[in-house]
Amino acid sequence: MVRKYLLFIGVLVWVSVAGAQPDLYKRYAPRTDIRVASVTGFVLDSAGTTADVTLLEAVDDAGWDWLCKEFGLIALNDDQRQQLAQGWEVSMFAQRDRKDPSKPAPVVDERIDVANSCYVGVSYLSRTLYIFCCTTEHESDVVIDYLIKKMRSSMKR
Repeated sequence: MVRKYLLFIGVLVWVSVAGAQPDLYKRYAPRTDIRVASVTGFVLDSAGTTADVTLLEAVDDAGWDWLCKEFGLIALNDDQRQQLAQGWEVSMFAQRDRKDPSKPAPVVDERIDVANSCYVGVSYLSRTLYIFCCTTEHESDVVIDYLIKKMRSSMKR
C-alpha cells in the first residue's frame, strides 16, 4: 500500500513538473509573429552549470519589429548593418527584470538584485532573443561568460 501511495505521489510530481511551462513561455507563446521555446537546464559550461532559457525568434519583419520595441533594442549603426548584410553576427546582451525582461534589472540598495534579474542575449542575425534565468550568482557569472564568448566568437569570423 505504501509503495502504491509513493508511486502515485511520484507520478503526480512528474506530471506537474512535465506539464509546467515557465511564466515567460506562457507570456509570449500566444503571439503568432514569433516562435517561443523554453529549455530547462541548458548546460552552459564544461562544469555542468545550467540555466533555464526562453528563446523568442521573430518569424517575420512584424515579429522582429515587435521584439525590438518590446525589449527596447538599440538600432544598429551603419557598420553593424553592413556586417549583418554580409552575414556576420551582431549581438548584445543586457541584465533585465526576471519577471518582465522588457524592463531594466531591479535595483535594491543601489545594487542590481541578481536574484530577481535575468540576462537577455540578442542575435540580430537570427532575429532571436535568449532569456537566461539564473538561480544563483554563480550561474549568473557563467551566463555572462557564456554570452561574452558567443559575442567574441562571432567577431572572429
